[in-house]
Amino acid sequence: MKVCFITYGCKVNQAESQRWEKRLRLRGYTITTNPEEAEIWIINTCAVTHKAEVQSRQIINKAKKLGKKAFVTGCYVELCRPKESENLKVFLNSEKDNIINNLKPLDKTETLNILRHRAIIKIQDGCNQYCSYCIVPYLRGKPRSYRFEEILKEINDYTAMGIKEIVLSGINIGLYGKDLENKMSLNGLLKIILKKTSGFRIRLSSIEVNHIDDEFVEIISDHRICKHLHIPLQHGSDRILKLMNRPYDSTQFCGIIEKILKKYPKLSIGTDIIVGFPSETEEDFKKTLELIEKTEFSYLHVFSYSKRPFTKASTMCEDIPDNIKKERASYLIEVGKKKKSEYIKKFVGSELEVIVENKKNGFFSATSDNYIKCFIDSKESITGNILRVIVNYVDEAHAFASLINDI
Repeated sequence: MKVCFITYGCKVNQAESQRWEKRLRLRGYTITTNPEEAEIWIINTCAVTHKAEVQSRQIINKAKKLGKKAFVTGCYVELCRPKESENLKVFLNSEKDNIINNLKPLDKTETLNILRHRAIIKIQDGCNQYCSYCIVPYLRGKPRSYRFEEILKEINDYTAMGIKEIVLSGINIGLYGKDLENKMSLNGLLKIILKKTSGFRIRLSSIEVNHIDDEFVEIISDHRICKHLHIPLQHGSDRILKLMNRPYDSTQFCGIIEKILKKYPKLSIGTDIIVGFPSETEEDFKKTLELIEKTEFSYLHVFSYSKRPFTKASTMCEDIPDNIKKERASYLIEVGKKKKSEYIKKFVGSELEVIVENKKNGFFSATSDNYIKCFIDSKESITGNILRVIVNYVDEAHAFASLINDI
């Protein structure tokens, strides 16, 4: 029986879907990426923006129209509660792991084939920051962490399959362990993983700047931890940051970034930016632009503010017209492309460590530990390996590289 996972939104949703996929494979199900040929759809939805909400509603309606047997969960379900039917079963976020229990085991499979070479592992869920624009705490609940023994078991499951990179993800990973009896921390978890495992590299998903301390900066010096951090800024204006209920100001944010880059000059730092937050003026936007221009970000994720139910920002007046949001977002996207190109160009003639993921358009596609997408020309099959390459030339978004042992 064929199952297709349709996943929207954050890396936490991706981690959940990957875990369910692994369990269903062990139960004898065939996983396909083609929804049309699947008998069962498992839809993990998102509602962090209005666009994500619309996409989630559309795919649910498509499942109904095609008469597919579908299991639907995720943040859109928490927000809108789709009506169940004979073929459509709905699971709240607190119930989502029960989806697998509704699929009876077929022929048990003892081994798993690798469909990917990077595994995303959820180490915690929920958030209590209540940023004024963010609906997630209302849909995901308070912070809840997995015990490190559970995380190590999942890591070992994936590495036994040959996975070469583990991505640690969560709604707010800096809150990891604060709800556990033994008062663990993200720093403590990283130390345990580094001590008790081997044979793969570790990448961190988004981490808030207020959770980065001197110990963390020292821990990431380990060669197994990818030199890539995603640290959301959201805005460059202190006035807007305060309205957003962000726990830092622009000076504090820039101070942490400078400290990291002083120790690791080649480390990749990406960030999130929201434009068009209620009452955002041209002067506010200019402050964001100035901060981005002077900071060595390697890429930007730009979002237009999206009004979300329950949030404090949804009650604020002075909405920004859509055409101004679009104009500001477009401008920042172009700035982001320039920042990315400037970062990649630094590595022409340099060596990078990459994990090779697939073959695309005659080249092997790979990702470096500092998050540069690389294309490699090789006569040998190198998919799934971690290799050293040298960058020959770059375009605006990619590096073109050769294997060290082929030079």
